[in-house]
Amino acid sequence: MVSNGLNCFIMALFGYYGAFMSDWISQMEGLALGSRLRRFSDHLSSEINAVYKAKKVDFNPRHFPVISLICLNPNDQLSIRDIAEETALTHSSISQTVTKLEEIGLCKRETSTTDERRIIVRPTDKALELVEVQLKPIWEAIQTVTNENLPSDATGFWPALSQAEDIMYGEPLSRKILKLL
Repeated sequence: MVSNGLNCFIMALFGYYGAFMSDWISQMEGLALGSRLRRFSDHLSSEINAVYKAKKVDFNPRHFPVISLICLNPNDQLSIRDIAEETALTHSSISQTVTKLEEIGLCKRETSTTDERRIIVRPTDKALELVEVQLKPIWEAIQTVTNENLPSDATGFWPALSQAEDIMYGEPLSRKILKLL
């Protein structure tokens, strides 16, 4: 049985949320896109946190990009720069996450075996066990629920999201807006 919160997540993820929610931000469409995406992200994080809490797993979803990448590829020599490039997140964000993961014992920094100037981020045994025993089943369930609940008329959801990201990261949005002014 899916919780009401997870139902909201599924509806939000696949476009049904707007049918149940009529508010100023939703009505403003592109003008409030950043606010709407932030609200969606906050809601998603809250729902995923509820799953971790219900399963008694102490894990912050914001750490997912780093911990999943280093634990699912433990033999790769990934630097902070590599992780940032692979995830398309900022170097600063990845660096802060790595620092936090170090503090809680889930990763460590090592000098590269091929280049002593390069610092590699490695998962600890604690992280590898956490991912294998507790997180992987949750991640698989999240992926299953989201994929199974795609409306049949929205089979292009993921490509459409990728296309929107490509457009947003193409010509700077600020330049496009300034052209209209």
